[in-house]
Amino acid sequence: MIRKGIIEMKTWIKGILAIAIVAGAGYWIYQKYKPEPELPAETPVPITFQVTQATLAQKVQVKGKSAYAEQTEVFAPFSAKIREWRVKNGQQVQKGDLLFTLDTQTLESEAKQLESEIEKTKVELDLNKLTLNAAEDTEPPGATEEERKKAYADRETKRQAQTLNEKALALKMKELQAKKAIIGNAAVHAGTAGVFVLYDTENKTRMASEGQVLGTIVNTDKLQFLASISEADMFRVKPGMSVSVKATGNPDLKLSGKVRQISKFAQKGANTDPKLPSQFDMVIDLEPSPGLIGGLSLEGTIETLRKENVIAVPSLGILRDKDTPYVMLDKGNGQPEKRVIRTGLEVDDLTEVLEGLKPGDAVLIP
Repeated sequence: MIRKGIIEMKTWIKGILAIAIVAGAGYWIYQKYKPEPELPAETPVPITFQVTQATLAQKVQVKGKSAYAEQTEVFAPFSAKIREWRVKNGQQVQKGDLLFTLDTQTLESEAKQLESEIEKTKVELDLNKLTLNAAEDTEPPGATEEERKKAYADRETKRQAQTLNEKALALKMKELQAKKAIIGNAAVHAGTAGVFVLYDTENKTRMASEGQVLGTIVNTDKLQFLASISEADMFRVKPGMSVSVKATGNPDLKLSGKVRQISKFAQKGANTDPKLPSQFDMVIDLEPSPGLIGGLSLEGTIETLRKENVIAVPSLGILRDKDTPYVMLDKGNGQPEKRVIRTGLEVDDLTEVLEGLKPGDAVLIP
């Protein structure tokens, strides 16, 4: 009887434990997966911008390359073989330095031949002149009409031949003078100071034809910034404007210059795509700098317009009703009021306000 009671008690205890475990598990699951209570919606805080006085500067960005502004071509004055080079490629030269000489042997031979022909012609002219004078003085008296006519014809023929020979002599003397002038140009000197650059370094003793460019003298002290400018910006840039320049590969190299000119013709190929704006060439004179050489990639900034102490507001705070700009003016405690304004210059994230706001006003973005 006692044993039976113990067994029944154990059964009751097990049942109570099972119920407790199930209840605990259910409560744990409920707590874990029950929906979170919704938080009360927060009222968004409007963003406030202050109306201030600022300096606005409109700028144009351009890119291009540096190039030497002064390059003087060195050419052969006449056709001949180059006898001797007196300078090396890349050598610094001064104005008047001898660069090279041309071979004049052929010209000198031709000049001597002309001199000989001229002397011979002079002798012949003198003899013919004496013969003419003698013929006029020794006309026999009592000569027949036919003999006089024949003598006159002979004299006129010799006189015309004399005139032609005198003209031929003048041409030969002029030709001789021209050859001597050419020979005098056989030594070619530097017309300016700079660095001599030889175009063909492989064949320094070649034949040169008249007018052939053999090299150039570069003035390394004068450089230009050859840039491109868009049609949208070119009308804002004027010759004489200052340019702040930096080298793409060397940010520490700060340069300055002035706009020299802007081309009136678009770059070739700029009109192939009507959707793209045309580009125009512009030249900027650069101030001398020790680190500046030709061929560097450059970026320039040109300040085209500057306004001091203007009333300005962040552009983000300006709204538009069709074409009419307005702002939401903070009247206090975050209470907005629509205020129509008149705007002016817009630079980066600031816009000039010409009418409708004053410094110290607050603008809201609701």
